[in-house]
Amino acid sequence: MGYKEEKIKKDEWINTTCGVCYCGCGVRVRRVNGLPVKIEGISDTTMGGTGRGLCGKGAAGLMYYYDPNRITKPLKRTNPEKGIGVDPKWKEISWEEALDEISTRMKKIMEDNPNKILFTNQTMRASDGPHNHAYFYAKAFGVEDNGCFIIGGGSLHCGNAAHMMGGLIHGAWSIAPDWRYTKYVLKWGSSKGTGSGHSAMTNARLRADAVRRGIKEVVFDPMCNFAGGKATEWVPILPGTDSAVALAMANHMVNILGKYDELYLRAKTNFPYLIKEDGTYIRHEKSGKPLLYDTKDGQAKEFDAEDIEDDAPAIEGEYEVYGEKVRPGFALLKEHLKQYTPEWASEISTVPAATIIRIAEEWVENAQIGSTITIEGKTFPYRPVAAVTFRGSQGHYNGIHQVASIDLLCELVGAEDVPGGTLGWPSIRRKYPGGNYERLPKIGPDGVLIPAVFYSHMPWPPKKPTIPCGNAGCVDFWHHSTLSHIPYVKERDEIYEKFGMKARPEMVFGISANFVISQADWQAAVDFFKDMFVVQIDIWSNETDEAIGDIILPDVSYLEKDCWSSEIDSFFFSGSPSYEEWYVHMQQKVAEPLGECRFFMDVYLDIANRVGVLDKYYQLLNEYYSITDENLKLKPEDGLMTWKEIGERVLTWVYGDDKEKIQKQGYATWHKPIEDVYWRWHTKARVPTYMEFLVHDRNEAEKICKEVDFNLDTEQYTPLPGWFTPTCYKEMDSEFNLLAFSYRDILHTNNSTFQNPMIDEVSKLCPYTFTITMNKGLADKRELKDGDKVIIENRYGTKEDGIIKTMEGQHPKVVGIAGQGGLWAKGRPVAMGKGSNFCKLMPTYLRHYDPITGNIETSVAVKIYKA
Repeated sequence: MGYKEEKIKKDEWINTTCGVCYCGCGVRVRRVNGLPVKIEGISDTTMGGTGRGLCGKGAAGLMYYYDPNRITKPLKRTNPEKGIGVDPKWKEISWEEALDEISTRMKKIMEDNPNKILFTNQTMRASDGPHNHAYFYAKAFGVEDNGCFIIGGGSLHCGNAAHMMGGLIHGAWSIAPDWRYTKYVLKWGSSKGTGSGHSAMTNARLRADAVRRGIKEVVFDPMCNFAGGKATEWVPILPGTDSAVALAMANHMVNILGKYDELYLRAKTNFPYLIKEDGTYIRHEKSGKPLLYDTKDGQAKEFDAEDIEDDAPAIEGEYEVYGEKVRPGFALLKEHLKQYTPEWASEISTVPAATIIRIAEEWVENAQIGSTITIEGKTFPYRPVAAVTFRGSQGHYNGIHQVASIDLLCELVGAEDVPGGTLGWPSIRRKYPGGNYERLPKIGPDGVLIPAVFYSHMPWPPKKPTIPCGNAGCVDFWHHSTLSHIPYVKERDEIYEKFGMKARPEMVFGISANFVISQADWQAAVDFFKDMFVVQIDIWSNETDEAIGDIILPDVSYLEKDCWSSEIDSFFFSGSPSYEEWYVHMQQKVAEPLGECRFFMDVYLDIANRVGVLDKYYQLLNEYYSITDENLKLKPEDGLMTWKEIGERVLTWVYGDDKEKIQKQGYATWHKPIEDVYWRWHTKARVPTYMEFLVHDRNEAEKICKEVDFNLDTEQYTPLPGWFTPTCYKEMDSEFNLLAFSYRDILHTNNSTFQNPMIDEVSKLCPYTFTITMNKGLADKRELKDGDKVIIENRYGTKEDGIIKTMEGQHPKVVGIAGQGGLWAKGRPVAMGKGSNFCKLMPTYLRHYDPITGNIETSVAVKIYKA
């Protein structure tokens, strides 16, 4: 791009972070005469691609500032009718009128019950603001837990099971291979390093180096696209059957080959804990701690007794303790796995039995059980194999068992948080030299790790199911849900009545999430939310706003804000998971806000002040950052501050004397100790591979459901990972004989980027972004060809149309849809009518959700025919 030099008055580069997805890559923006004109990466940061590499979305971020369709003044609905495709008939109002109405309604509701206010959050802009702060912002209003939060499809589709298990196993939100030292990677419904996802470009950079080094990457996926298309080997698999294959591999390893890391299982898992006949731990009579059997001393001891050596706990055999017969959890696992043969798994998944056996044997061989590696003079166990999963495999009715089964492969060879293995994003974040803020995990009850930071709620220690339920999410009962599914299920009214939920929501408030069209059945969502007063803060008017919104407030784009907090507390999913230096970026203002747009955090603060809870929020911020300096603490007498003004104090606490230097360069960097990356053998925490807590959950849940006469599926409340048939397969028959699934298109972030004209232009060149994909052989049998307009219909009568694109690299029993197209909001004209919407096809009865975590079943039984 060229400029006439005589017209350039000021030409400079500003370091900030990208805000187009939740990765938050470090970027620098060229600003000419006060306007952004170019975006590129920062060459010396670990948060991004090689050199100044950015993905296409990041490079196109300028259009978030220049889009003429942005709202620049508050909008109020004048049409009382709400629904899909209904014109809200917006009228512009003043900020004062908007804020006064919002705060007045909030105060009135709070006098009754603050749980009647639902707060929104979203994954799309997690790097575009203080993502975690929204949860304790709601707490200032009197909301005690995550049951009053709603979010877009990024939660129930891709997160609940994976995040829960990531927290329990790694103390982290997500997992990735140790690209630096691994040799063999298994991917199950994950595109880490080849597509969208946590630290997308960081993982892409690390993976590219690993590929050049010669790793083998095996991808289990229904289609050969972003992950499978770049793999060493693509293994076609039916959606939701990953656990069958993983369990068969585990069986082959344990019961046929007899190869597993005994030392790791004895020292770093709860498999040595002694199990009673009812499936629960036998516990010490006084301390209540689980017992294991010390083979060297010949007696049962508390699991954390100081005199137990790492190789002493028994993992097989039968013992008698307190007059009861007990067995180690691993002994139960060995017997449990025998039912899962490769031939059985092949019938379910369509993966050939020989392939399952071969990959299991390659996995064990490459794990190099017993080997060590010395890095920088320090020696660690070396297990250069990694198995990673995310949205694709865990987004099913059997989500928790999908994740647990895949993780079991890593547990069996000791490939967890050691060089070459599967890593959580570092669970340890030590303070900046001279600063004060750090996050260190703790060891909780039964030896399980409690994460230092976790979004929405901590996965450990678990609560027990209770009623009455205090909020719309009913997380008193479904307490493992990161975000709750209950507001979306068809049976919610029955649940509310029988579970004693009295806080019927009356209002929705927060940063914009397109939750009406990005979860499941659109009409089910509209039916629930339409009678509430809905306020969202966004840069456009989206489908949810137009369907049910009452007031829409104009937010700034990421190029128009000072957000010092955008990365400080999200190190555990947006930084580098590998052994690289810490880089923590801050979002810095590149351009002045358009029109009357305001940063949503400043709006949050204004609302809190008007409602009378600002002092509570200040105190929660002090507690979150552990600020003890009286000169830096936020106090009631400070009055209403801007988010930037609050940042001046917090950054001083976090970075000490280097605050101004860090603000000037736009990021902080410091050393990440190698022990904080490969920490597994530096802590006494144990992985809860035997999920004993689910036995207690099942007992409590069944007791409650019997009392209130509610039919709940509890078959998955089992302590060992197992096979449970996803609901979509139970709904298939001779008519609805295909499975529809969705996948992440690397060009897009959910549906928000559909409005970006630069990305739209590229998407038109991609043969898959706006089409419905189908195996070429299947299409031929059904007399379908590229370009045919078709209709996909589920067994509940919901239909979606689209254009067929055939491909050889797709399982012959599935049809695929990229992301969340099929958009119709007038406020986003570039996005209108592009692609197809998968979410509307997903039925939303309780049976379509993981009964433990609330993950929705993301595959649907469908039929397809010409339009």
